[in-house]
Parts: sequence; C-alpha cells; structure tokens
Amino acid sequence: MSTSVNVSLLDIHPRDLKKIIKDIPTLPLIYQELFQMMQDPNVSVPAIADVITQDQALTAKILHLVNSAFYGYHKEIKTISRAVVILGFKAVRNAAMAISVFDYFKDESSTDEIDLTKFWEHSIAVATICKVLAEEIGLSGTEEAFTVGLLHDAGKLIEKRYFSQDFGELCEVAREQKMSWIDTERALFQINHATIGKAVFRMWDFPPSVVDAVHLHHSPVETAQYPQLTSLVHVADAVSYHMDYGAPGAQAPKAVQHEAFKLLKMRPEQVGACEDRIRQELESSLQILKLLD
Repeated sequence: MSTSVNVSLLDIHPRDLKKIIKDIPTLPLIYQELFQMMQDPNVSVPAIADVITQDQALTAKILHLVNSAFYGYHKEIKTISRAVVILGFKAVRNAAMAISVFDYFKDESSTDEIDLTKFWEHSIAVATICKVLAEEIGLSGTEEAFTVGLLHDAGKLIEKRYFSQDFGELCEVAREQKMSWIDTERALFQINHATIGKAVFRMWDFPPSVVDAVHLHHSPVETAQYPQLTSLVHVADAVSYHMDYGAPGAQAPKAVQHEAFKLLKMRPEQVGACEDRIRQELESSLQILKLLD
C-alpha cells in the first residue's frame, strides 16, 4: 500500500481534496461489495451472510463486535445470519464499517509524535459516550452513534499515513503552542482532519449520516441534515477530555458549543449524571482494542 501522496496539506484547497484522495487506496473488495449490497432495501439475509462468511477473519471480528457490551443483547450471537436477524442490517453494516477502518489502519504504529493506543482509547471513549448519551435522551440508532464516535477522528490517521511531514509539523506546533488539533490545523492549512475524513468516507460509500457527523463534529450547528448525531459526537468529544480520555498530541478543543446541547434537547448537567454509567460501559468497550490484533 502506498504511504505517501505527492502533495502537501499546505497546497490543498478543500475543493481540490476530491482529486487528491484518489491516490489513497480504497477498502478491500469485500467491504465495498458489502456496503453496496446493504444499500439495497431488498437484499436478503443469506446474501449478506454469504459475503461476510467468505472471510473468516471478518466474520470473527463482526461477531466479536456485535457481542460487545454496547449492543446489549443478553445471549451470545454465534452466526452472521442471526446477527442480521436480531440486530438488523444497519447494526451489522455499522459493525462492518468500524472493522473496515480498524483493518485499514491496523499496521499503523505509534511514534514519538502520537501514541496510537491512546488514539484508539479516545475513539472508543467518544463512541461509548455517544451511545450512553443517545440512550439518555432517547435518540434512536445508538449503534450508529457508537460507530460515528469510533470513526470521528479517522482523518488524523489519514494525515499521519499519507501526509507524514505535515503531520509531524502539526504535532510539533500543537505541542509547543499548547493548541488543540483543530485550531492548529486551521492555523496551518486550509483543510482539517474532519474534512479529510468526510472526503475519504464518502469515497468509501459510507452512509451520509456518518459522513456528515464526522465532517462537522467540531461545528455541529453548520449541519442541517443530521444535527443531533453531529451534536452528539461534538459533546462526547469534549466529555472524553474531562474523563481523561482525550485525544493524544494536542490540547482539548474549546468549550462545547451551547447550541449543541439545544439541538440534543439536553442540559449539560445530564452529562455529569451519566459519568458513572459511561465509565462502567467503557471498561467493556475497551475490549474492542482486540480488533487491532
């Protein structure tokens, strides 16, 4: 797999990003086929199961994820067909999306600039907070909220792999100036990790809700399509720093946008009331790190 793109982030305007990411490898064919099939409302359970079970490692990982604590099913699910029947197409698709990104970056290693174990711990923490807060406010689709939380910072890994020199400068400036990652990107470049995540996930045919929430998780009031999902990730990201699960390599982002709580119809004090439950669920959710093995 190529690990460089012959251009600097300094030279990329947002309108040029679509052309640049064509040089970034896409997901393996099995994921592409699976996501395309799941866009068909008439697709059958056996057809989905047949595609997934062609790959034993993928099958094992999907079953591991759907049996993890955040799905909350009380009996072990042992087959892909049963997972689809019990949890639904959307839940299995979300599990496959999360696993596809884990697999894509599984060979990425920590450096002096960034500890990738802490990066994934942050991602899992944001995912868990998204799930708990979604349940607290009665938001449907908690598995999608979890998945978006898990993937919200994937653009940073794209920066690390394909724009390594720019990534190193980002880390250095953020550390020396004690700035957040997003503020450092805004100071140095015309694009940021959220914009990059949007472009890559759109290329990979991820659902519009996931693309939108990843793109706008630092500015949820800008979205008209999925304001609650985007606000959920925005709030969860901030809460993760409060709980000492913030992203490595930079300072916490600025305070939560008050409008995000309005969009969620939630009071800030409700978040504090959920902290014990978040920590309890996080103990189980962190087992997802095994998917990186």
